[in-house]
Order: sequence, then structure tokens, then C-alpha cells
Amino acid sequence: MIVRWKPQWYELDQSIVVGDVDLFYLSKDTLYFANGFAGDNDCEVKAKILNINHLELGDIKGIITIGLDYSIYLNDGNTIIVNAEESPGDIENSKYVVREWGFDVEINIIEKTGLSSKERLKMLDPNENKALQQERIKRYKALLDLTEADWDR
Repeated sequence: MIVRWKPQWYELDQSIVVGDVDLFYLSKDTLYFANGFAGDNDCEVKAKILNINHLELGDIKGIITIGLDYSIYLNDGNTIIVNAEESPGDIENSKYVVREWGFDVEINIIEKTGLSSKERLKMLDPNENKALQQERIKRYKALLDLTEADWDR
């Protein structure tokens, strides 16, 4: 199924990487990736990211939303750094021009958990949440074939 990923910026969006299997939060109608503070207005799914595509940029390996800048990894090996804090959507030092920041993401839903992001957050203590984030970073780096990354600090 195709789900739309459109940034809200300010580190309010979910990172997505082709090949990743994780818990993701979608709008109740499952048409969009939830972002921001959806609370009870989203649904949790365990899914695999199969493909990410952008009308102007083509196929994408992954979008990392950690920190003040978002990193977009293109299939051709280039990386686009996009400001997500002071000037959201501005691309730093790049030949790329992007007029619209929506992405089509093909996913395979493995399981609908029946939880919302708010319910999941209540279930995790801060140490569990930190461990999950570190696990995700390790997976993202492996899937993107990176040994180090600016967002891993």
C-alpha cells in the first residue's frame, strides 16, 4: 500500500528507511504517516518500508529526521540536508530544488497493533525509549550503509 509522508519539520516526523521493519504511526485512515503530537489520532502498525519516491527527487533510500536538519538519502548516493528548524524546507548547499515535500511510501503492513502513539509512549519508560532509539539508529546506519552520520551524536 502507498502511504503519504509529508514533513511537519521541527523533528516532529518519523524517520523512514527502505528495508526497515518497525512500528510506524499512520493517520486513522492509513493514508498518511502521522506527525507531530497526534496522540490518539493515529494508529500504530508494524510495517516494512518497501520504497520511497518523490516526484522531483526520484527514488529515495531513506529520510532521517533526527536533529535540526533532515537527511534525505537518494538512490544515486547523494545526500540532501534540509533545514527543519530555522528555515524549514531550505536545502543546504545543493543543486536540488524541491517545490513540494511530499513523498509516496510503499509499505507492507505486517500487523495493526490497535495502539496509538500516545498509548505506546505510556507503555515505555525513558530507558526503554532511549534503547529503542539507539536500536533504530543502528538499523538506519546499516540499511543506509553508513559507518558514521551527523545525526548520530
